[in-house]
Amino acid sequence: MEESKDWRDRYFGRDYYIYLARHLTPERTKKEIDFLESVLAIKRGYLILDLGCGFGRHTLELGKRGYRAIGIDRSKDLIEIAKEEAKKEKVFNVDFYIMDYTEIDRLDYKFDIIFSLYTSLGLSSYKEDKITIEKTYHVLKKGGKLLIDIENRDALLRHFIPYSWDVLGDEYILLTEHQFEPETGFYISTRTVYDLKNNVKKEFVRKIYLYTASELAHLLEEQGFYIERFMGDYEGHKFHVGSRRLIVVGIKK
Repeated sequence: MEESKDWRDRYFGRDYYIYLARHLTPERTKKEIDFLESVLAIKRGYLILDLGCGFGRHTLELGKRGYRAIGIDRSKDLIEIAKEEAKKEKVFNVDFYIMDYTEIDRLDYKFDIIFSLYTSLGLSSYKEDKITIEKTYHVLKKGGKLLIDIENRDALLRHFIPYSWDVLGDEYILLTEHQFEPETGFYISTRTVYDLKNNVKKEFVRKIYLYTASELAHLLEEQGFYIERFMGDYEGHKFHVGSRRLIVVGIKK
């Protein structure tokens, strides 16, 4: 089988889950869902869509809290892991689908809430993101909310470093080379994992477009969303140039 030329298909697989998702702990996930419950005023009976669910950590936590949630992702490997976890944890009020964001109208549902946490927008092209936002508007109920969370470009460039090291327990060392293309707005990170236990080296390359707050607002408003608020972290603090995250909430008029 010919290898996909799309970096997402090489990056988001089982190796990503094994090596790069170790910091995405259950405690962190619970805090992020606490944040969603608070800022989106989620109610029982709502139908929720997790856009770019990965291995399903947010979808599953919502299910454990009694909400009806659906997670979609283009990664077959990660969706398989999400389904395995749902079965293992006996979470039966969630569903997972292998699907591009631009295909969500195939689900034939109307959602109360759609969210995309942890930089799942900007992974391809502006054209694809525009279609995605258009489709989210279509599948949301009137008055429904869309929350998008990405890295804050301003803060990243303000504190830009070309290399960083992380020691992951006693088994892994992670070296990341950071690059930013000012002409295109793309941030490229080359992550090399040294598996000391098994004497293995793995390389992961990620290329994402980092939106500014005004660009993200324009993208949503162009499709008909009303911008309710911007936030700069998972505690709901006001967004500013030094915020770690750029989080926006839009409402379908």
